[in-house]
Amino acid sequence: MRGWMRPLILSALILGAAPFTAGSALAQNAGNQNGGKPAPGKEAAGKEAPKTVAGSALAQVPFAEQPFPLQDDGTYKEFMGAAAADINRRCTKLESYGWEFKKDDDVRRDQILESTLGGFRKAGWKMGEVKVRTIRDPGTTAYMAEKAKQRLLAVWTPMEDAAILLLCETEAAQAPKK
Repeated sequence: MRGWMRPLILSALILGAAPFTAGSALAQNAGNQNGGKPAPGKEAAGKEAPKTVAGSALAQVPFAEQPFPLQDDGTYKEFMGAAAADINRRCTKLESYGWEFKKDDDVRRDQILESTLGGFRKAGWKMGEVKVRTIRDPGTTAYMAEKAKQRLLAVWTPMEDAAILLLCETEAAQAPKK
């Protein structure tokens, strides 16, 4: 285990928060809250591919490689809140995305990261890596993105066959009352 980000991601995956590709076990079980039965009033329409998103609503940035939106059980929010507090910010809105690729396909993983960061830069965001004490996993990287008066905290976590991007809109943390 590398830091507390890995258990965070694994718990999200175990909870079915990451609906990856249609053929994966994760996709087959993701969001399976009715014991495998279709929702009331819905007919079983066969295996549907999980839906990807074209871009980030918070950043107004398109994704060159479309990720899957990840559901949060509160774990991502808690993690990003602690990370933001570490740099004297507070998260207000949160988005979470996931990509899946073949195991150990470092080239594809790196292409996804570079195209995603490139999309932010192309949309006018100034990106810079920030050091966050609560992130102990050496593969996880935090970035601050700034555009006009808006600031986003982005955390990129690569794994063997997937990657997660957590984004939160931030504002200055209030000074403690005396």
